[in-house]
Amino acid sequence: MDAETVNQLVALNRKFYSQFGADFSNSRSSERFNIEPFQKYLANDIRLLDAGCGNGRLAGTLERAGFSLDYVGVDGSEELVAFAQKNNAASENVRAQFHIVDLTTRDWRTELRDASPFDVVVALAVLHHIPSFALRANVLKEIRAVLKPRGMFIMSNWQFLNNERLRKKIVAWDKIGLSDSRLETNDYLLDWKRGGVGFRYVHFVDEKEVERLADASGFQVIEQFYADNDLNLYSILQSDE
Repeated sequence: MDAETVNQLVALNRKFYSQFGADFSNSRSSERFNIEPFQKYLANDIRLLDAGCGNGRLAGTLERAGFSLDYVGVDGSEELVAFAQKNNAASENVRAQFHIVDLTTRDWRTELRDASPFDVVVALAVLHHIPSFALRANVLKEIRAVLKPRGMFIMSNWQFLNNERLRKKIVAWDKIGLSDSRLETNDYLLDWKRGGVGFRYVHFVDEKEVERLADASGFQVIEQFYADNDLNLYSILQSDE
């Protein structure tokens, strides 16, 4: 994918979360957030990075689940980070801090205020919004760089093609003036109709792509599985040193 197309898709999603941040946040309640699929990889007294934290619902869920840990949430949306700070202002055991960090920049880890390495990094429903395989691989390389040796990386990717209702949200690329020829395989444009009409770039990440991304970034795939009514593919990776 050429740089101009990457930038256009990044700008598209940035505009979406700016325009529909409140509506999106309201549709992502931490009370309904299920951490059971990957909870066995979490523990007390760890240092955890939530890459693409959105409205901070993971932090709130961990607090209610009784975890005590250091949590850093980063997201490129100023609006969602503001919601995250507000939603977790009363947290006691999850020592949370939130920062605006754009994961689509090549060296985003340098924007982290504390360079101490993390035991665990999670990226839940994030990678499928990163345009181009090269940029997705870069996100994983940056994540590996902030992990402790043998640290764990947990990610989920939306399996929207597995659901008939979600497939109906797919619209033609000419809606935003793009030609299919400029996109990569499994790139889609999905509409949004809550609080107005908007569009988001979404890439369908399957198990094979996760394996390719792991190979490109120095990770080992520990396990992959489907959960949440098969709407999410969970991938557990470990840094190889």
